[in-house]
Amino acid sequence: MKGVVFDILRDMVEEQFGLAGWNAVLEQAGSEGLYLSTQTYPDAELLGLVAAASEVTGKPVDELVFAFGEFMVKEFYARFPDFFDNASGLINFLVSIDRIVHVEVRKLYPDAALPSFTYQGGSIDEITMNYRSPRKLCRLAEGLIAGSARHFGERYQLQHDPCMHQGADCCSLHIKLER
Repeated sequence: MKGVVFDILRDMVEEQFGLAGWNAVLEQAGSEGLYLSTQTYPDAELLGLVAAASEVTGKPVDELVFAFGEFMVKEFYARFPDFFDNASGLINFLVSIDRIVHVEVRKLYPDAALPSFTYQGGSIDEITMNYRSPRKLCRLAEGLIAGSARHFGERYQLQHDPCMHQGADCCSLHIKLER
């Protein structure tokens, strides 16, 4: 996982729980917390920080991973506003992730291990995204969808079935806008 992801996690924890909260997470995880945004770190390091944050805050890991996805949208918008500004809404943005956003991310971080998305169906009001990643961070993807919907001022319903955590080869995330 790229160091920039660790930086964003730190920002989220500090925003919600202060510097003391972040230091408590680092202590619980046994981490020094020094990450360079362009460096690659083991996935287990990030997952360990999330587990430590769960211990420190008392919030379930799934809830924290979802909240992290929501928070990431704000950070991504601050760093890459064109990705959002060039989209007409949530569905248009979501279908741009693999063909535009991830292409640009690879230019910045050529060795980034990004998830992949394929799409089924699709209209201006709904789409099914098939998420694949050995990390199985589908709750993060759900949080990213929620944060993106908030950014675009849109409400939606999400159906998540099947899921890699139940043995499927991908997570199918069916998003339907509420109009």
